[in-house]
Amino acid sequence: MIHRPGFVSSVAHIGQRLRRALARIAAGTLLAAVAATAHAAPLTPPGVDKDAIREAMASALGYRAVAPVRKAGEPVVTVVEYYNASLQHYFITAESAEISNLDSGAFGGAWKRTGQSFNAWALATKPADAVPVCRFFGTDQYRANGTRIGPNSHFYTADPAECAFVKTGYQAVAANGVSYPAWTYEGDAFAVKLAVGGTCPGGTVPLYRAYNDGARGDPNHRYSSNTTLLTSLVGWSFEGLVMCVPVAVAPPAPFEVRGEIRGCNTAGCAPPVTGGAAVGLVDLVLEIGNSSSAPVTVTIPAGFVFVSSSATYQDGLLLDSYIVQVPANGSVRLLLSLYCLQQSRSAASPAATYGTGAVTTNPGILAIINLPRPLGIANDSLKASATQFALWEVTDGTGALSASQLTKLRNLYALPETDDSFLTAIQDFLDTLSVVKPD
Repeated sequence: MIHRPGFVSSVAHIGQRLRRALARIAAGTLLAAVAATAHAAPLTPPGVDKDAIREAMASALGYRAVAPVRKAGEPVVTVVEYYNASLQHYFITAESAEISNLDSGAFGGAWKRTGQSFNAWALATKPADAVPVCRFFGTDQYRANGTRIGPNSHFYTADPAECAFVKTGYQAVAANGVSYPAWTYEGDAFAVKLAVGGTCPGGTVPLYRAYNDGARGDPNHRYSSNTTLLTSLVGWSFEGLVMCVPVAVAPPAPFEVRGEIRGCNTAGCAPPVTGGAAVGLVDLVLEIGNSSSAPVTVTIPAGFVFVSSSATYQDGLLLDSYIVQVPANGSVRLLLSLYCLQQSRSAASPAATYGTGAVTTNPGILAIINLPRPLGIANDSLKASATQFALWEVTDGTGALSASQLTKLRNLYALPETDDSFLTAIQDFLDTLSVVKPD
C-alpha cells in the first residue's frame, strides 16, 4: 500500500475496501484520490498527486483498436440484447415489434433488457459490401421419445457457409417420420460486414461470440463487442470475432462547439470554469460558443454522451444537466467532468479528442440517472466512485441494476458522506456488483 504525506492511516475497513476495488483497475496502484475516512469531508487527502494517479490508471487500463467514424447515409438499426434468468439464455433482436412486445412483458416478462446493444445495418439499405445475418430458432418438432429436435434458443451467423450448413445440418427424425434439421431458418435479421484477415474494415468495430457449451441441453450464444463481458461468463467458451458492425453517426449537438473537444488530466489544460461531477477519468475541455447578438443559456442535458474519436479512450457521460451562460458573440471554455462508459479503455488525456453524441437510450444507465440525489454528488467524492462502479456494472458487468441495487444506490445518495453509516452503505452496495471483485 502506498502512503503519502497527510494520508489518514486509520481508515475504516469499508473505505479500504473501496480503495482496493478501484486499485484493481489501476493494476495494483493505490487510488488515494478515492480514499476517505468516515468523517473526512475532503475526498483527496493532502499531498496526494492526482495527476500521477490518473496517469497510472491510464497506463493500466486496456487498449482497443481505433474505430473510424462511419459514413453518413447508411441507416443503422439498434440490436437490443435480452436475458431470460430462468433459461439462462441471451437473445438479440433488431425488430421494433419484437422489442416492443418484450419490453411490454411478453412471455410473462421473462425476457429483460441487459442494457447491452450494438448497431447493424438495415437490410433494405445495407452497403454493397455488407452481408445479411441469418437468424435461426431451434426446430419445434419432437422425436418419438418425446425429446425436442431443436434447442429452445436462437442462433445468428453472418458466415454464408455456416448459414448454409445450419439450414440443413444436425438432422433428426421426428415422430411423424419426417427428418428435420436442428435449426429452423427464420430469415435474415440485419446486415453486417465480415472481417478480412481477422481485421474489421473501416467504419466498423468487431462483434464477438460466446457459447454456453450446450448447458442444460440448450445451446445458447451471446454477442458483444466487449470481450471482457464474454470471457467473464462462467462455463462459456469464447468463440472470437464473428461480425463487424457499424459505428453510429452522432446527431448534431444541441449546442455550438468551437474548436476541438480534448481530454485533460493536468492543471495546465484546465480552464477555470468547471462542470459535472465524476472521478476524473473523462475530464474534457469544451468551448461552447454563441454567435447571436444576445446572451444565451445553454443546457447540456443529463445523460448526454461525449464520444471518443478513438476506441483507445473512454466515452464520457454527464450524469446531471449542466447549465452555462454564454455571452453575446462570445464563448465559454469549461472543464467538464464525466463518467466513464468503458471500464477497459484508457482515461482521457490531452491526446484524446471527442465528438458530441446524444442523450443515452440505455435503460440501465437511465435508471441510474433518474435516481433522486438530494445531496448532490461532489467531484471525486465517494458517491462519485460508487456511481462510476454502478455505471460500469451496466456497461461492463451483468447489465442493468436490479431493483434492490437501485434502492441501495438511492439510499447511498441520500446520506451525507460524513454520516457514520455511509461507508457501510457503500460496502453493502459494492458487494452486489460483478465489476468489483471480492477480496
